[in-house]
Amino acid sequence: MIPDTDPFVLFLRHGERAPLPPDEPYADVDLTAAGYAGVAALGERLAGRVAWTVASPFLRCRVTARGLGCEPADDTRLGSPGPWVFDRKLAAAEFAERTTEGIVRAQVAGLVLPGMRPASEAVPLLLSTGIDRINRGSGVCVSHDAVLMPAMAFLFGAEAAEEWLAPLDGFAVYFREGGAVAVWRGRERPC
Repeated sequence: MIPDTDPFVLFLRHGERAPLPPDEPYADVDLTAAGYAGVAALGERLAGRVAWTVASPFLRCRVTARGLGCEPADDTRLGSPGPWVFDRKLAAAEFAERTTEGIVRAQVAGLVLPGMRPASEAVPLLLSTGIDRINRGSGVCVSHDAVLMPAMAFLFGAEAAEEWLAPLDGFAVYFREGGAVAVWRGRERPC
């Protein structure tokens, strides 16, 4: 997934996290030991290539970004509320009714839910977190499965979100002839 060309932006899910308490689905939990090990291994692969990182304000995203070589900037376009939510109250009611997986599956199917932006608005907002910084060199945007999966479905088709997004998985963006190109598993799409 790491492009051979520079500069690039990786949009990644955070490393493996500790379980969420059943009564707190939005708890700010840390990574597991395996999560820290995975981040360290990816950091070694990226050594010398990452000029910046940016993360959702959640601890699991911040420590993932930090482990990739740079102190992260926080960016709420990556989470809390992220690019999808424009009305927290309406969106919270949807999450309570549908659960996170239900929300993601509905978005992958193309539904626009109350309090949430359509993919045609949310995905450019998400991509702007990296594209706004790419003039600084290559970087990494660390977010959440529920943020990235609907974006991947919009960019690459629903099959990109058939399986739940694994920790440290995601997609890349690079520039070719002045235009941004998204890459996932060898598939490219202008964005």
